[in-house]
Amino acid sequence: MAQDKEVTGLGRNYPTMVLLVLASIAIMVMYVEAMAFPSLEKVMISFNLNYPGDLPLAYWIITIYLVVGAVAIPVFGKLGDIYGKKKMLTIAMLIYSIAVTCTGFSRDISSSFYVMLGFRAVQGMGMCMFPLAFSIIRDEFPVERIAVAQGVISAMFGVGTAVGFVLGGFVIDRWGWQWTYHTVVPFALIATAFVAFKIKESPVRMKAKVDYVGAGFLGLALMSFLVAVTEGDDRGWTSPIILLLFAVSVVAIVLFSAQQLRAKYPLIRPSLLRNRDIALINVVAFIIGFGMFGGQSVIAIIAQFKFGLSPLNTGILLLPASITSLILGPTVGLLVKRNGPKWPVVAGMAIPILGFIYLYYNHATKMDITIGITIMSGGLSFAMVGSINMLIISTPQVETAISSAMNMIIRTVGGVVGPAVAAVIIASHETTILNPPGPSVTTTSDVAYQIIFLISAIVMVLGTALAFLLTDKRALGEGKGFAVRGKAEPVPAAVHWPAKAGSDDSPAEDPRPTKKKPGKP
Repeated sequence: MAQDKEVTGLGRNYPTMVLLVLASIAIMVMYVEAMAFPSLEKVMISFNLNYPGDLPLAYWIITIYLVVGAVAIPVFGKLGDIYGKKKMLTIAMLIYSIAVTCTGFSRDISSSFYVMLGFRAVQGMGMCMFPLAFSIIRDEFPVERIAVAQGVISAMFGVGTAVGFVLGGFVIDRWGWQWTYHTVVPFALIATAFVAFKIKESPVRMKAKVDYVGAGFLGLALMSFLVAVTEGDDRGWTSPIILLLFAVSVVAIVLFSAQQLRAKYPLIRPSLLRNRDIALINVVAFIIGFGMFGGQSVIAIIAQFKFGLSPLNTGILLLPASITSLILGPTVGLLVKRNGPKWPVVAGMAIPILGFIYLYYNHATKMDITIGITIMSGGLSFAMVGSINMLIISTPQVETAISSAMNMIIRTVGGVVGPAVAAVIIASHETTILNPPGPSVTTTSDVAYQIIFLISAIVMVLGTALAFLLTDKRALGEGKGFAVRGKAEPVPAAVHWPAKAGSDDSPAEDPRPTKKKPGKP
């Protein structure tokens, strides 16, 4: 299309190439993270951990990745807005490639489970890739293609999940859990090279500095809160260390808020967070993370410890859900382009309620699990595509990376809280089955699963109510700028770098309004 060439200045096929590269990154990362759930049993055996007593510790394979990612995301997002999204994406991918290599060899390096957790922690910095990738799409794509492109990327989460569950399950059964990391290393290196040498730097930047003090307070708040939530059941919710961690998180978030109000260059402008649609979408992001990761974790537990399925068969059990997400991603993108993002978000919050209610009453067979998780995943596909597009059209272009980063942080917090709540409920509903003449067997009561599904359904009801409060905006590309139904509004101004030679390191002016000092013109 001529407009592709006009917008990018790099030829009409450049946006397609960018989309393919970014979609490949999503598949790669979700492949690794999707197999983390089916591989839990094998990893626990490899490091001599016992089920269900050591399950909260084993969950740190997932939790520590999310915690470190949550801390690193805002810094990388802000650096992307200042120094360039492509540059920071390359750095994040390089860190991820090194970390995923080391994770695969962690058992060979040491028999300590904490060594693997250390490598997974570094690997968590790879989460910074996603807000940077979404921001590149906003900056590089013709506006009429943004909604569908975001849908394609979201669909690749489903593809990566399917590959992780099925191919990852086969790899785990055949060669061991380590090879799920080994097999992704070549793709990670190739993808990093493509980003470094094929994707051009975004022309949109802002003149600012990173508020490292604010980032430190935010990181402390997130880390202390997430550790407290994860360790609360194991150590006791009223134990001094858990109460101290919660207190630290509250104090840190207060200090972060105060720092953002007085900082010359806040990590994220308070007025941006006060935007109604952005605030609502951030709460919706928490609910998406809670439902998606919480649901996947408990389904993986049921599949492996109740049905006795191998990682490969667990992947096959969840394959229809992944295929549904793959189909719905681009489809919802087209709906967003035509009708705006509000109603897909509403549908995305409402549909999973049906899935969780179904699972509340029906989780005795593998078919029940497949039906329930497919309904849930289909609904969350609507929510993910709609919410990222609502965030994009509600955020000034020069702040897309940090706004996307904050949204992903909140979804990550939900993604940690969901599995943590599930693990706590499962661990507190252990039952002992007598098996004469053999030894007794400790397992999880079905009541635990029902409680988890009921809580998830209630959370989704709250999400549906909040989604109805969103403004009914058209997607980018529908007319000039975006519009509230019946009332045109301009797109927030974006500042572009000069295109002339030698200007690549000259950031645009700070987009915030400046106040004149008294007595000066």
